[in-house]
Amino acid sequence: MKTLLVRSGSILLTASLLAPGSLAYGETRAALPADANAASAASPAMPASKGSAGQPASAQSGKAKISKDAAMKIAGKFVSTAGLELNNVSFRSADPWRAFPEWTFYWVKKSKNDAEIEHSYSVGINADTGELTSFSSYNRNASKPDYANRISYDDARKKAEEFFSANVPSKWKETRLYHDDQPVQKTPLNADASYAFRFVRLVDDIPFPDNSVDITVDSSGKVTNYSVSWNDDVTFESPGKMISSEEAAELFQKALKPTLSYVVPWEAQGENRDKPILAYDNPFKLFLDGSDGTLLTPQLKPAKPEEEPVPASSKPLSPRNAGKPLSQDAAVSLVDQVFGLKGYALRSANYSESDHRSNRPVWNLDFENKEKQVFASAAVDAITGDVYSFYTNLPDTLKAAATKQETNPKAIEKRAVEDLKKFAPTWANRLYLDPPQEETGEQQPDTSYTVRFLRLVNGIAAASGSAHLIYDKKSGELMSFNLDFGRESYPSRLGDHISADKAAEAWLKEAKPEAVYMLEQLPVKPLEQKGGVEIAPLPERKAKLVYRMTTTPLEQGYFLDAVSGEWRSTATGKTIELHRTPPSDLDGHKAEKELLLMYEYDALSLVDGKIMPEKEITRGEMIEMLMISLNQGRMFGISLERKASFADVANTSRYFAAVEAAVDRGLLDKNASSLRPDEKITREELADMLVRALGYRKLADYSDMFQSDLTDIAKSKNRGAIVIVTSLGIMKSGQEFHPEDTVSRADAAIAFSRFLEVRSKLDENPRF
Repeated sequence: MKTLLVRSGSILLTASLLAPGSLAYGETRAALPADANAASAASPAMPASKGSAGQPASAQSGKAKISKDAAMKIAGKFVSTAGLELNNVSFRSADPWRAFPEWTFYWVKKSKNDAEIEHSYSVGINADTGELTSFSSYNRNASKPDYANRISYDDARKKAEEFFSANVPSKWKETRLYHDDQPVQKTPLNADASYAFRFVRLVDDIPFPDNSVDITVDSSGKVTNYSVSWNDDVTFESPGKMISSEEAAELFQKALKPTLSYVVPWEAQGENRDKPILAYDNPFKLFLDGSDGTLLTPQLKPAKPEEEPVPASSKPLSPRNAGKPLSQDAAVSLVDQVFGLKGYALRSANYSESDHRSNRPVWNLDFENKEKQVFASAAVDAITGDVYSFYTNLPDTLKAAATKQETNPKAIEKRAVEDLKKFAPTWANRLYLDPPQEETGEQQPDTSYTVRFLRLVNGIAAASGSAHLIYDKKSGELMSFNLDFGRESYPSRLGDHISADKAAEAWLKEAKPEAVYMLEQLPVKPLEQKGGVEIAPLPERKAKLVYRMTTTPLEQGYFLDAVSGEWRSTATGKTIELHRTPPSDLDGHKAEKELLLMYEYDALSLVDGKIMPEKEITRGEMIEMLMISLNQGRMFGISLERKASFADVANTSRYFAAVEAAVDRGLLDKNASSLRPDEKITREELADMLVRALGYRKLADYSDMFQSDLTDIAKSKNRGAIVIVTSLGIMKSGQEFHPEDTVSRADAAIAFSRFLEVRSKLDENPRF
């Protein structure tokens, strides 16, 4: 019988099977509880899966303490199913990743033509205890509050707590709302934003983050999602003998050794795109044993001294090719020489002048050995002859001939070094052998062995550049090779930078020790044989008491610039504040709330600690804020290869991404030769921009159809937009609009806030 790896068992009960089924399912039904009947059959196209104890999932549901009917009755208490039909039922047995058996019920209401789901509920019930394990709801036609009346964070938190305490009181008593690793949620920019809350399990008043309850509340105050990650069968280490928080802080400080690395922010724009930054990344990678302070790895094993990195080659090696770029025949011949592809025929070839690896010209070749039914593929640099990737499906004949004794890991590492020098000689002196990683805790031994090399520049870990060689453990044969690197270039020598001690001081100010329970990794055990099927047995779980360092939470990753000593965003590379300084000149200002919103999203910056409400806002600042609001609070990068739409907003400009995105969304007239992003925006320009953001640009073109009492807009080219924004209350005016006047930061912030309110009341995708 064919070997099957089974991690968990589950069965799906579709709507068609909930009605009396055909006799084809009779034998399957007999294995289920009597109340489950036809509803539990597997479809003919999908045989019933095996459970984690080596039995069909249907038989395992028979062992559940809560029957399907009883579980459905409990689930029905959490939802109003009037007008909905039961569309699906599933049962999942306990497994290492979800430690309890679960019934899940799915109710839906579809549109008249059954094309779309209009309303749905999904409810999960613990098949042993009857507790709620999951809940989600969707209602396409549900009424939503407008932006001004959306629920606040504090009120949403109360709704989450009320739902949790009322429906699952036993777990409510064992948890607390967890903030330590979560940033404060920003003010939403749209009416249908939601709030997420995480309640972490406490054991002896110590957090156990591996067990938690997550709840989502929508802007109207309704709970839309609830999920449980919980294991009652965990053995917890006794907290009796435990080092103090102060002792832990001292031990962490002594062990702290920040290391330099290069970082390339993936969303950096302009001249900073693909530019490496010398950095001190978060140095708190280790843990402390809560009882004696021993340093532990993330796998909770005693930490070992780091080995000195060793390059694959101590000196540069000559390239495999010099002179003219490789032709197709030459590339094929090179791959044959390197990998010995006797009996293989070329199946396809593709040449790229600008590969993703640093814009290199590359041949991508596919081979086939029809007799042995084996395939192989390779990528070769057409200039140097370096092989960037190779893959083959290992022949069954080779697997069968392999000895039962596995190849020595050290022997494989030694071979990998020689293979790397042979495959990519020009890279061999830049790639350093990475010590083997600890077992990841999979339930069965891996059948392959991976040797990894990392790129170092000036003795520092590069932002990109690595090689992976994977070998079959039994035969020792190469299964795949991959060399990957980015487009960035590095300095020839290491420049001046702050010391590791200074970096440690900065990071320690942003961290504090926290005692937590952590699950020990799953033991690597051979699979058990039951009835011709290999089974991954359910292991006993243990939780260890440890200390970890929790750093200042932020909505984005960050690092310490090793040259300037500033904190920077890992995504954008921009300088950021971990503790935002409140403006000193806003207290009691009429636009305090609105200006703080723009400051919160970095559309406005402080000058000597002041936001300067009366300072005139620029076109670039307003465009950036509008695009952030349209992109759900984020600004996405734009390819540097894109041609700039305006002569004065090059790809090196701070506003390049926002301006190009605004052009794509129709907020700006791309026919204009220049934008003047640093000049002050006028009231009529702001009106035009806001109307475009609402999607009413074409409507505004028919300005003659609008009546207005404003006396100074007749000659304005943006008359239609002005009438729309004043009629909607986005921009205020008396009898005169003053279209050519500039706009203060305060007035722009108020207009932007009103724009958000109006947008939430209107169709967000109008068509005019």
